[in-house]
Amino acid sequence: KTTMANVFMLETTSPILEIPDVNSYNLYFGWYRGELDQNDEFFDKYHADYPDRCIGFSEYGADANPQYQSSHPEKGDYTESYQCIYHEHIAKMIADRPWLWATHVWNMFDFGAAHRTEGDRPGINDKGLVTHDRKIKKDAYYFYRANWNPEPMIYIAGRRNVNRVKPLVDVQVFSNVEEVILIVNDCQCRRMKPDSLKVCLFKEVPLRKGRNEIEVRANDSKKQLIDRCTWILQ
Repeated sequence: KTTMANVFMLETTSPILEIPDVNSYNLYFGWYRGELDQNDEFFDKYHADYPDRCIGFSEYGADANPQYQSSHPEKGDYTESYQCIYHEHIAKMIADRPWLWATHVWNMFDFGAAHRTEGDRPGINDKGLVTHDRKIKKDAYYFYRANWNPEPMIYIAGRRNVNRVKPLVDVQVFSNVEEVILIVNDCQCRRMKPDSLKVCLFKEVPLRKGRNEIEVRANDSKKQLIDRCTWILQ
């Protein structure tokens, strides 16, 4: 069997796509161009036009520098926050399309790329789920860990977005356990079951002025899982 990865500039009508036995596309809608929904639209149209062809997703990702955080992330801002939004959307898109023969996250680690100056770090492609020096696992790494690794885990996303300016915040947690308990400043706030993507989104959680201790807990059959971080309300 032969396969070919095609960049998203190649028209789906190109005869090149008829050469290999199976095809895949590198798509970056929602990062380099266009919007996230265009990934969904692309594959749906391709599958409708060529139902007998095997099509896969050979490359997808968004750059993120963990030093960059935002309460209002958007395409192209290089924040860890937007990278999570991107991967959560793509994961659902993939799950809803079981006819994709293979999918490939780009990339596990940030890697050298001499011609790039992106995310305030020259010579580095920041699309990794882990930093170039292997020291920081980005939030998106834990999103995939919750979905792909059966070992029970719990993780507060946005933990490096320490300085907050609004008294009501959303607390996003990645976990593959039955139920997550949110505790803020030693007071139990809410309980929630993770959704199909292993995400709990606690909406409009109140913070007090100054230091706030955010904690999440969960129980599995063997031990209690706990994760903590600190946010400062300016």
